[in-house]
Amino acid sequence: MRKRVMMVGVLSAAAVAGAASVFEMPQVFPRHRQLQQQFMLAIRTGKTDEMEAICRAGVELMPEDPTWQYNLACALAYRADKAEALAALDRAITLGFRDSKAIEQDTDLKPLAEMPAFQAMVKRAAELQGKPVEGVVHVAPGTGMMGLPIEVNAGNTTWEFNAGCFQTFFKLIRPDMKNAEAADAYRGPAREQVSAWLREGQASGNFGDLYVNRDNGHSVLAVANFPGLTPVTYGAEAKAKNAHTGVANSLFDFPVIGNASISITAGPFWRSMPRAIFTEPAQTIQASMLTLNNQCWFYPAHHDYTLEKGDLFPANTPYCVISLGSSFTDQPFLQAFAATMAAMRPEVKRALVQRKQLAPVLQMMFRATQKTVKKPEDYLTGAAHPVVFDPANLDAEAMVKLANACTPATMLPVVMLRTLSDAKAELGIDYFDLRPEGLFDTPFAIARVVRGVRTRDRTMTVEASVSGLPPARQTQFIWAVLQGDEKKIAIKPLTPNASRVEITVGYHGTYRPTLANGQPSPLLSSRVDIGCFVKAGDSYSPPAMVTFAYLANEVRLYRDDGQVLSVDYRNNSNTYADPVLTLQKEWKDVYDYDAQGRPTGWYRMRDVGGPERFTYAGHKVLANDTRNRPLRACAIQYLPRQQGNNLPPVLSTADRSEQFTYTYASDDDMIGRFAPIK
Repeated sequence: MRKRVMMVGVLSAAAVAGAASVFEMPQVFPRHRQLQQQFMLAIRTGKTDEMEAICRAGVELMPEDPTWQYNLACALAYRADKAEALAALDRAITLGFRDSKAIEQDTDLKPLAEMPAFQAMVKRAAELQGKPVEGVVHVAPGTGMMGLPIEVNAGNTTWEFNAGCFQTFFKLIRPDMKNAEAADAYRGPAREQVSAWLREGQASGNFGDLYVNRDNGHSVLAVANFPGLTPVTYGAEAKAKNAHTGVANSLFDFPVIGNASISITAGPFWRSMPRAIFTEPAQTIQASMLTLNNQCWFYPAHHDYTLEKGDLFPANTPYCVISLGSSFTDQPFLQAFAATMAAMRPEVKRALVQRKQLAPVLQMMFRATQKTVKKPEDYLTGAAHPVVFDPANLDAEAMVKLANACTPATMLPVVMLRTLSDAKAELGIDYFDLRPEGLFDTPFAIARVVRGVRTRDRTMTVEASVSGLPPARQTQFIWAVLQGDEKKIAIKPLTPNASRVEITVGYHGTYRPTLANGQPSPLLSSRVDIGCFVKAGDSYSPPAMVTFAYLANEVRLYRDDGQVLSVDYRNNSNTYADPVLTLQKEWKDVYDYDAQGRPTGWYRMRDVGGPERFTYAGHKVLANDTRNRPLRACAIQYLPRQQGNNLPPVLSTADRSEQFTYTYASDDDMIGRFAPIK
């Protein structure tokens, strides 16, 4: 069968969801995406039986989706009995798969090509192409007046498959409000300045801006203070499916400021909204898409940034503003951003919105005006880019001044990042948790969880580029340590303008970062933050970030040569470690080396029972020779084991049936070679 790119998502969500409501898609989509990945793998390996089984699962999950039906028809076309393939194709056409040329030319359907029934279906698809699908709700923009509430409902909302989120369409009508009226009605921060600019026509106001609240009205911005700012509400159907609360999940055609002053408080996976985003790659990718959709989001840190628990965030990104504290601490930031958007000159704001750079530039203005930033160079330090922001350091008046002074000629570029090479840690040898080191790779932020224990240093190569400036070779990139021990961090430029760098970070573990005032932070952290910027004139770009997170339930010791000596996973200090990122373990590994310093394996110590020995390949030793070298070993499987409903899982081990023999070239050979036992 030929390789096919699934075309799910080309139709409205109502046509493809296979659910009673578009607002059920967040529950359906993860399984759909999993099946889609399995289907593409089955295509690459040519396993037609698996393709059929996957397509049937897709049809069961989304029975109204035409593409799953179409792919099922293709998978069935090679059977001797063509009746079921024709029935699936007929169903796909009925549901909306009506590209007659694609159907006729599809080599996967070639076994059906000579059949009159197939030709009739091609003709039927051509006749129906472009016509509405029966039973599918026609999605049209909801119309409303700027400044008045406008509703998200099934009539104006689809599911965007590529982004994995909703897309809602609005048509906003600007009220007949004179500049003076808007100026008099403005009640936000820096009122005197913003009102004067509005009166003179030198500020855009919030006309065409949306405000989205996703905490069920718990912490609501007073939109009446910002003339033209349109509050988004959710209809009964969206609320019934709980599509109106939690992290941001919708694309809009207008700039957005939004908040969710809530957190997950129950169960072992408690966390703030931003920690929920940062610990799930799909959520962080979506957050980056929303940023590139001119959206700014605000969430409290809640208990993820306290003296008691420390800094629990595994990444630092420019995709949201995290406020210090809990409920309502997001309000000062919401107000400041709304005022900053209102203060922008109309032509500047239009250009930023068109370029999809409004949110990054607002982040730059916000960070550059923090009260901890005493001089311009401080923008290149952690003083401007903490993971959590204290409302006491917010300077809304400075933000609006900077926004109004911005012109098209001084608008700053956005730095984009790309990983070129990265460490290759191997499960079962370099680390034992079930998740890989890669946390996420997004346009402005890259994050890694440093799981591999074998060496003290972690290295990756990153490329930076900019949009809106001449070619990268004419742009000088600036890399700076925002949080971490600079003595343990090396940033080596690989190009004259530092557009490519090699970043090497030595093991940090849990430590107290140094604050902007030179004093150690009262909060413990397990993260290193590195920023990338460019400078244009006297101004700096919005930040891009590379972060490395360490696991707080590990205590590592390294030899002078940088190789691991031991790792204690038992967490005897009972330090909190995020169970989404790492499972509890009940052992300590002590590593062994030969006379030349080459690793031979490790011994695993538990509180109960004797030590277990493992080879350099991660096999559990079953028998030794007279020189105490492994002769026979078995493979090991690492599995999560549930402890109870209110406890996080632990990592357990189980011997596998695969066994190996080890042989040695000489008496001095302590490493040997292994081969599977047939």
